[in-house]
Amino acid sequence: MKTIKILAMAALVALGLTACSNADNSYYERYLTYEQTQYLPPVAGTYIVTLDNAKGLGEIGEIAVDWMTATALPNDGLSKTQIEVTLKENTTGENRTAPAFVISTDPNKIYLTITQGFTDINNPNEEETDQPAYAPDK
Repeated sequence: MKTIKILAMAALVALGLTACSNADNSYYERYLTYEQTQYLPPVAGTYIVTLDNAKGLGEIGEIAVDWMTATALPNDGLSKTQIEVTLKENTTGENRTAPAFVISTDPNKIYLTITQGFTDINNPNEEETDQPAYAPDK
């Protein structure tokens, strides 16, 4: 009986160890990597984007579009990271999205996606329609 209990405990421990292992994701990838999408209007201009999950001076990776540039703004290391994004005018009549580019702030890595276009900036999750964004109280 004692042997069965020991074997059952060993099986549970082995099962627990294999269930907890995640060889595909390191600690860094799971806990210090974030994604953020920023919606900006179609007009040309320079905009400040504040990153939600990073503090300090950011280091910007490669940007794969010709209609946008980005620069990390100086930071005291205690404030949220801010990125200055300069856009050319969007005359396509449709939203355009830059593929996510990386902003590294030690120890965080943020994948920032910029969408420039005609989505309602005040409520970017709703498409513009003739319907109200909410149902009025009756």
